[in-house]
Amino acid sequence: MVDSLYRYSNMLKDFIIDELSTPQNRNIDKHRYNNLKISMDLDRFPVPHIVIRIGISEGVIALDTGDLIYGSIGQDPKHIKKWLKRGSVYTELLQIWNMENMKHEKAIQAERENVQKAKKENLDDFFN
Repeated sequence: MVDSLYRYSNMLKDFIIDELSTPQNRNIDKHRYNNLKISMDLDRFPVPHIVIRIGISEGVIALDTGDLIYGSIGQDPKHIKKWLKRGSVYTELLQIWNMENMKHEKAIQAERENVQKAKKENLDDFFN
């Protein structure tokens, strides 16, 4: 997942810098976005989302609405919402989220099965 989201991190960084680079706004801090990172955290947020980290700020953006659902990333949510509507960005990120969610659900199911198996083995040992 990291490799696939790295591309989107760079796309978003470039988009925000382009949005902020206007003749009236010459003093923007482009370096602020050098460490912009996009990830997903299916353990904390079960809805389709992206987690965006810019410096020490972190915000969780709902993919379906583009709204900030957790955290704070300054004035950038409006640019992120606009970016999500560009081309196939939303669709591609939703596909990544769906694939990761399926993997996550399989991992949870496997863990449940392992716990059940261990409980059964413990009961078998106890009664033998």
